[in-house]
Amino acid sequence: MSLPNITSYPGIYQYQHLPVLAKFILDEHLRVFAEQQLKYARQYSLPLLKFLAQYSDEQLIEISMGSVAELLGYLINNKPAEQIDNSLQKWLANQLDVVGKYDIAAEDITLLNHVRGKSLRNFAYKLYNDDQDRYDLLDEIDDFLLSATTAAANTYISILKDRINEEEEFKSKLSNALPGSVYVINLQEQKVLHANDKLSQILGYSTAQLNAATIDFYQSITHPDDWMKIIEHRNDLSDNNVVSSIEIRFKDRKGNYKWLRSYETNLRRNDDGEINEVIGVAFDVTGEKAITEALAVREAQLLEAQTIAHIGSFEWDITGRNSTTNTPETYKIFELEGMEKFEQFMAHVHNDDVKLVEEALRQSFKTGNYDCIFRYLRNGIEKIIWSKGVVTIVGGIAVKMVGTVQDVTTIKRIEAELKAKTIELQKSNESLQQFASIASHDLKEPLRKISVFGSKVLNQEKDKLSNVSKAALNKIFDSARRMQQMIDDILQFSFTQGNQQKQQTNLEEVVSEVKELLSENISDKNAVVFSDGLPPACVIAPQMRQLFQNLIANALKFSRDDERPQITITHSYHIEKPAVSIEKKLLEIRIADNGIGFNQEDHEKIFGLFYRLHSRAEFEGNGLGLSICKKIVENHNGKITAESKLGEGATFKILLPV
Repeated sequence: MSLPNITSYPGIYQYQHLPVLAKFILDEHLRVFAEQQLKYARQYSLPLLKFLAQYSDEQLIEISMGSVAELLGYLINNKPAEQIDNSLQKWLANQLDVVGKYDIAAEDITLLNHVRGKSLRNFAYKLYNDDQDRYDLLDEIDDFLLSATTAAANTYISILKDRINEEEEFKSKLSNALPGSVYVINLQEQKVLHANDKLSQILGYSTAQLNAATIDFYQSITHPDDWMKIIEHRNDLSDNNVVSSIEIRFKDRKGNYKWLRSYETNLRRNDDGEINEVIGVAFDVTGEKAITEALAVREAQLLEAQTIAHIGSFEWDITGRNSTTNTPETYKIFELEGMEKFEQFMAHVHNDDVKLVEEALRQSFKTGNYDCIFRYLRNGIEKIIWSKGVVTIVGGIAVKMVGTVQDVTTIKRIEAELKAKTIELQKSNESLQQFASIASHDLKEPLRKISVFGSKVLNQEKDKLSNVSKAALNKIFDSARRMQQMIDDILQFSFTQGNQQKQQTNLEEVVSEVKELLSENISDKNAVVFSDGLPPACVIAPQMRQLFQNLIANALKFSRDDERPQITITHSYHIEKPAVSIEKKLLEIRIADNGIGFNQEDHEKIFGLFYRLHSRAEFEGNGLGLSICKKIVENHNGKITAESKLGEGATFKILLPV
């Protein structure tokens, strides 16, 4: 801001007597002058005094003496123009000693110079006795005060203009920065007087178009079902202080309807008291409407899902200040006609479960979590209810619980039946194991006698027996031996249950034990069995020993005659990331050989009970070895698979959770 021209009165600042008066006051009467100014300021109720209320009179006099001394110094040197310019610069720069830039009012300018002039005139009479000198001095005082008042008034007006412009700019920017469209409508002229840029952004028309548009244009883009709502809405704006809202649809430039929520009130009335202008703000709520409709659909779906699952939800205001809300399924589960008090509800809880519910509630008011299963009786029907909730605790006081209730009567009945059947099955398994143990003992004994007595007959009567009889006896011995092996394998399969304790086991040591056990067979085949140093794992050691023994024995059995058997055991770790559960770390063990292999199409069949890929004439065995392997891996919650090509060996992959 530039300063007003304070040199527009040529010669006005060349004083002869005023510097003499200034020196007279500064040298001999400074404090008295300051006291006199304060007295006159209070007499005329100078507005600026309200900003100085925190100062005592003594403090105000001290402050005044400083500013008066500065003024008198300029006047003594006959530089009043510089004094005026300096004070105006401080005012504009907001650097005045005790007041702010905008604290000075118009009355301050006139009264301040009047107080200053009156004080100067008083001392003018004390300085001169000669009437002409006194007259000339008073004339110079008037010239100085005129100049100071004019410059201050011009500055004050300039500050006001700048402030008005700043406020207008602020209002304009604020209006355009608002999330809604601000508008003014003249109802008498049926015209939009003003609309900010936001409506243009919402509807796609230019701001100039919208500001120039008539009511007819706005009616043309309003949804037909909404125009009468607007008229009725504005008829309700009869009270001056009423702010009324309405939701209407406008068609944008592309032909799509947008939902706008408007808040309107009276702005001006005409001389007859009729509403002349309305001011309003409109917000684009198209997205909000879509969300509301989607939420309504979701709520309906949720209530339907609750009905299907027999799960209800509730929001209980524990303080009793607000109402408790229940979904329809909650009322259905508890067979309620309407809301009941807590005491009425508890009267229907089974007598043996009342303390259980009360204790669960007490704990939830401390921990914030409620979980209770209790029996509920109403209309002669007993139900089992599972209720869960989350408690809001404020300042150590429980104020609200949000939760669910579920009728689990059928689920609990099924659980009880399953528990009973599980107990029966456990008893049955124990009986079967006992039977298998006894049966195996009873079966082994006849087989042993067949072998013993058959051998005696063959040894003692071999010279008397025909070749046919000898061949028959050998077939009997072979069948008995195979039956003995089958009994052992069946027993082994039946006893590979998962009820043995797992413990940390060094798998490399287990492989070494198996190699020692199969050392004769390995030596006969001139085989190489390599392991990369398997890690420790939490497993059932005897079962893992059986697993490695079966797989290595199989690799030796199905080796090729034209190639030295090579069996390689390696391991690695993997992270499994299922879509619906937490990730798991897996130990993968691969047992690969260079044997005869098999067709990949049989990779699942080979794990079946008694399944054989080859005849007994080709390879011994009864088809239980790999079935036992699969059962052992499943006992460890793992998985076993096989990959092979005929004539190119086989690889068995075992995955065990770590």
